[in-house]
Amino acid sequence: MKNKKESITQKLYSLIPSQQTMYLMVKYSLHKQLVQIPISFSVEKDLDFGVLKQAWNIEIERNDSLRLRYVVVNKEIKQYFLDRYTMNYIQIKRFKSLEEQEEFFSKDAQKPIGFLKDECYRIMFFKTEGVGSGIYFNVSHLSLDGMGVVITLADLFRVYKALITGSELPAPLEKYEDYIKEEFVRLSDKKKMAKHEEFYKRYFLKGGEPFHANIHGPEELEKYRAKKKNPDLRVPAVYNPIWDKCDMIVRSISTEDSKKIFEYCLEKKIAPESLLQLGLRTYCSAVNYRTPDVFMQSLCSKRAKNSEKNMGGCLAQPLQLRTIIPEDYTFDQALDEITRVRTSLFMHTNYPYGLALNLSREIYNYNAIQGPACMMFSWIPVPIGPLVPFKFDFRGYNLGRYFTPLYVITHPDPETQGIKCEYMYRVKYANSEDINNLHDNMVRTVLAGIENPNITVGELLDRVTK
Repeated sequence: MKNKKESITQKLYSLIPSQQTMYLMVKYSLHKQLVQIPISFSVEKDLDFGVLKQAWNIEIERNDSLRLRYVVVNKEIKQYFLDRYTMNYIQIKRFKSLEEQEEFFSKDAQKPIGFLKDECYRIMFFKTEGVGSGIYFNVSHLSLDGMGVVITLADLFRVYKALITGSELPAPLEKYEDYIKEEFVRLSDKKKMAKHEEFYKRYFLKGGEPFHANIHGPEELEKYRAKKKNPDLRVPAVYNPIWDKCDMIVRSISTEDSKKIFEYCLEKKIAPESLLQLGLRTYCSAVNYRTPDVFMQSLCSKRAKNSEKNMGGCLAQPLQLRTIIPEDYTFDQALDEITRVRTSLFMHTNYPYGLALNLSREIYNYNAIQGPACMMFSWIPVPIGPLVPFKFDFRGYNLGRYFTPLYVITHPDPETQGIKCEYMYRVKYANSEDINNLHDNMVRTVLAGIENPNITVGELLDRVTK
């Protein structure tokens, strides 16, 4: 482990805002919550693990985020890029069943990645009887975000294919180090930062104080109101780090229903996450006095440029997605409003999330464990369809602890061509019944709106069942 600046010859960089956001989950956590992304990727055929190991070492060369290392200097985390790094040994696991595979990886997913001890990721190759062979990859969120993981794996298998066929290697990925340098230039533009800050001030003030619409209903809010003897409070203290234990439920949207969703999104030229978020917020509204005001975090990859879409690293930042939607709005109008708010927030993602969060806390005098967001939401665009020449399986795992009451991770399911929804929830504030109600009503709402875009939000709320 390298802990001293004097032992490092490479250039040291401070963490950029995206990485700082991820580190907040550890810095202010009682149980030092896990800040990592554990996934497994497998195909229905035998991979040549010798060639795959060669491909991985080539990937390390061409994807500099896999050569990131972290060190503490004067109580501040710094990062640097190794010039070269080679993995001489990669563990190979063999499982007799999918159940055995999942049990093993689920346990590893809840073991911290020692990113301050030169362990920035763990990788294993595996073969499971009756399933196929693949890769388990558990990586620090400071090194890669969800989209960065997809980009890394896609590039790895392009390299693997080139080695197998003897063809030319694809063009290398863009350098994350260059992005880090550019990010600090953007942050130094005081004029633009001031404009971003002014936007967020207006954004947080418009509509007054937000409302915390917990998927469990207003029970925690009412307890907090009674404790503080204030019936007008709108945001309870549900970010208490003591109650960070999580469980995860995985639900799917069928192939047929997902096809309707994808086709509707193509027709309307919108992203699938807007549609799913409308379904989620409708349920949260319905079980919280039909409030028109629902606030959620939406993790945004920030990859707008083509170069950024061909790069590893962590670029993601949460969008503080607050939507106030009257009941007389139609489904399409509500969808337009979500898209409008998302687009406006996306234009200001260069403003650090931590600064925006502090602004909202100052405006409404929130304490350290209050927060209006009822969930974190993420859409990972895993590729599916005719452009993917082979069938594969993509799985995420429960971290065991998390800083928000609920984290909803959604992505296309390559196995079914449907949509997979992974609900990681704090057991203190929700249970399996709450999650299943949320999922079922989300799907029901989305499909009702696709079938009749003129249905009103009020009519959709009437259809919500617990």
